[in-house]
Amino acid sequence: MKRSLFMRAALIASVAPAWAIAPAMAQDYPGKPIQIIVPFGPGGSGDITARLFGKFLEEKWKQPVAIINRPGANGLIGTASVKTAPADGYTLGIASSSTHPAAPFLFKNVPYDWVTDFEHVGLFGVVGSVAVVRADSPIKDLPSFVEHAKANRGKTFYGYFNTTSQIPAELLKVRADIAVEGVAYKAIGNAFSDLLGGQIDIVFVDYVAASAHISGGKVRPLAITEPTRRAAWPDVPALAEFYPGFDFKGYVSLMAPAGVPKDIVLKINEALREALKTPAFRDRLQELGFTLRDYSVDDYKAFLQGEAKAWAEYIRIAKLTPQ
Repeated sequence: MKRSLFMRAALIASVAPAWAIAPAMAQDYPGKPIQIIVPFGPGGSGDITARLFGKFLEEKWKQPVAIINRPGANGLIGTASVKTAPADGYTLGIASSSTHPAAPFLFKNVPYDWVTDFEHVGLFGVVGSVAVVRADSPIKDLPSFVEHAKANRGKTFYGYFNTTSQIPAELLKVRADIAVEGVAYKAIGNAFSDLLGGQIDIVFVDYVAASAHISGGKVRPLAITEPTRRAAWPDVPALAEFYPGFDFKGYVSLMAPAGVPKDIVLKINEALREALKTPAFRDRLQELGFTLRDYSVDDYKAFLQGEAKAWAEYIRIAKLTPQ
């Protein structure tokens, strides 16, 4: 599986896309409403990013942009629907670590090839995750969570709804030598409901989705997955302070069905990069914890090659097998 993923990553830069021989069409695009499919439920980083970008496109191109949430199966359902959409640039999709480089490692039957079934349009940015417990939990910090898990082996539960919420917990299990059971959820809102209700003990969630819950006093942050503390949460330690070398980030990007004409792909990429330079859009994503990346299409493909290798290592350490 690891060798296969590396081979697929190499294809990102080498496969001749279908749009390479398509006629230029960008001058007429867009001529009708656009839809952006989010393969996760409302409230997560992909959903928030899609809505911000959709608003930007509406103002720029004077066409309606519909945001459609299609959660399920760790993002596979919504992503597969992008694959089968017409290759005309009017159906876009939010892509992520979960839907692309991680998917072949975690699922035996992925209904798409993450390298060849999509146009890799551009990258919004990368974002870490934060481990949270409910505000009234007796677990006050990361060491006390580890102690709790060791004292309650097999009776401590974490929730996850995509790979960027699952993998950090699995990596922590290995590093801390604890037995914590994972509980899968369809959407982030379901996981938070059970966390607040006491059915599960902890959730790793991206900064974007966690911010409102933390500022609202509903959850207590224990540690972040990036190697250094965030300026926004100076009192929240990095996992690397307890487990040196711990470093985990996910990403949010934009995809389209394979075969969208090259000129249209480039026009959408240019719009995405323009959005990242627009103060309202840029500042909002940075406020939510994104490290933004101003990437061309080729830059983004090179980034994906690195992500394929990184996820192979994450999965190796976590000792996960496809389900």
